[in-house]
Amino acid sequence: MDSPGLGQHLRGTTRQEMLLLPRMLQSIEVLQLPTLELSSYLREAFESNEALAIEEPKSTSGEEWEGYGGRRGTREDSDRHDEMLRNQPAPEKSLADIIEEQVLLLEIPESNAAWLRFLIGCLDEKGYLSASDDELLALAEGAGLLPDAAELARAVGLLQTFEPRGIGGRNAIEALLLQLDTEDPEYDLLCALLENFLDEIATNKLPGVAKSLGLDLSRLEELLESIRSLNPNPVAMLVGDAAPPIHPEVSVVLDGVGFRVQVDQSGLLGIHVDPDVQAIARDKQQTSEVRAYLRGKLDQARSLVRAVEQRRETLLRVAGRIFHHQVRFLADGPGHLAPLRMNQVADELGVHVSTVSRSVAGKFVETPWGVHSLRWFFQSASAGSNSTARVEARDVLREVIEAEDGAQPLSDEALVEEMKRRGHPMARRTVAKYRGELDIPSSYRRRKFQ
Repeated sequence: MDSPGLGQHLRGTTRQEMLLLPRMLQSIEVLQLPTLELSSYLREAFESNEALAIEEPKSTSGEEWEGYGGRRGTREDSDRHDEMLRNQPAPEKSLADIIEEQVLLLEIPESNAAWLRFLIGCLDEKGYLSASDDELLALAEGAGLLPDAAELARAVGLLQTFEPRGIGGRNAIEALLLQLDTEDPEYDLLCALLENFLDEIATNKLPGVAKSLGLDLSRLEELLESIRSLNPNPVAMLVGDAAPPIHPEVSVVLDGVGFRVQVDQSGLLGIHVDPDVQAIARDKQQTSEVRAYLRGKLDQARSLVRAVEQRRETLLRVAGRIFHHQVRFLADGPGHLAPLRMNQVADELGVHVSTVSRSVAGKFVETPWGVHSLRWFFQSASAGSNSTARVEARDVLREVIEAEDGAQPLSDEALVEEMKRRGHPMARRTVAKYRGELDIPSSYRRRKFQ
């Protein structure tokens, strides 16, 4: 029989975990929101919690810099940085402008750049490349390009590495898949949910989905939270009459002794615990019900304020490690990006890789070489090699299928084995995806009858 002390301990632990879970989920949600969305989130929280007080965004140019490589910055440094930002032109940019900047940074041959610019003009209002390859090739020929399927495949592969993530997806599902972090330990499960179970999720048949994937319902709900954070309309925040300008949350400059990083919260709604409500909650002249109610609201308010501050600290630490590795970029420009992976930064900071991924999601940084997505410093360091490898793998897959026996076409499982033998290991799902991109039907439809 369990001792009373043990039973109380277990009940206390369970109760504590149940209380902590909403706070943990709130911290995760706050961490991954960009400034504009976070301000909306905070305003909604303020409207539902009388223990919160807000302040409209204001300048924070006097904040202290977090210095790396030499010293901690001063107000003079911050003022100099603000002057640099004021001298930078800040016109509102169209989607084509944003992608064109990324095209220039690739330093690719003009023929490849021409294909990318052509594809930009073929994107629909949601950022999808919804036209079929045949239609795109016909349009390309009309635009003066040589209708080459291999060139088209290379250009599509490159376009899909650009920001905003999801751009160039052939449909909503592919746009969502492109936004997933391939280094996330849950990547395969998230792909399976998007590719195979959206109808069941939409009709709330979650027990069946959980059973099919061998998960419990609480784990499935965590995965669904990750999917809900994705944007099926990748250009929604960048185009349209009401599109807000990009607000860099991080600033970084290089000086003679190192570099300095600052998290700029000047565009963020300020939020803190209302001292008047605190006083009322402590006032013993109030009824116990009023004080208990207000204590609950105060706990929620303090939790949110801590989550916002933790977000700032985490973003500062992650950005600091990014530019610890990207000093050559700061000094010499985009052609000097160092290879960098999210799990490397996570290991150095002692956090989970998903924390790094959420920290950089939707966040932008002002550098001496312009404004860039923070995620770009992971993607671009290997974008050329990754895109090249992807295009090469698809070309090899095309060759394998073209050389197969038409009477006995290779199944996707057989293609997986053949690709592995040729030095291109990949999952069956990837084979199917590449087939779709190459407009190659399944083995059943490829079979030729004598």
